[in-house]
Amino acid sequence: MSAKAKVIVIKKFLVGKWDLLAYAYGTVGRCKIFVKRGFHPEESYCGFFEPFNLLTIDYHQSGDLLILNDLVSAKLYSYLALKSYDRFLWMSKVLHTILRWVAYYDSSIFKLLQTFLLLDVKNHKVFDIKLKVSLIKAMGIYRKVEDSNLASIIERIDQESSLDRLERLRLSEKIYRSINDVLEDMLKGTLD
Repeated sequence: MSAKAKVIVIKKFLVGKWDLLAYAYGTVGRCKIFVKRGFHPEESYCGFFEPFNLLTIDYHQSGDLLILNDLVSAKLYSYLALKSYDRFLWMSKVLHTILRWVAYYDSSIFKLLQTFLLLDVKNHKVFDIKLKVSLIKAMGIYRKVEDSNLASIIERIDQESSLDRLERLRLSEKIYRSINDVLEDMLKGTLD
């Protein structure tokens, strides 16, 4: 039985002589996709299964493994990571943050992942906080922050929609770590 899924590629590996195994997240949650002869020069799949790419695939399932039947469409976001090392680091951080806390599919979180992957940011501290607050709210686990100073900074970052203003905000390492600890504590509650 065949089905379709939208996925964002996390990483890929060579399996055997020519086969490809990709880890991805999408409408099927976290998954592994097996591509027969995916690394073979006569096949055209290898370049599509680069990290960060958004793929629509046709597959059939064997256990917890998705076996690729066909690639339906692709949005190649991997080229964005080639613009600069800073951009690659940001895109990697977005993937890591989402996948550290989310195993199952949620349409709002999948959209959030796509939105933040496409951002070209320099102020990683501020956007990391914005990403985590957005994730926590999408998961429905946001709770009041006790420290009023930290709460006001979090609220300001969360409410700000201008990317330019967010880029201009500056946080000391101490404040960033304190806010990050508070947000990580909220997220840790999802693992209980």
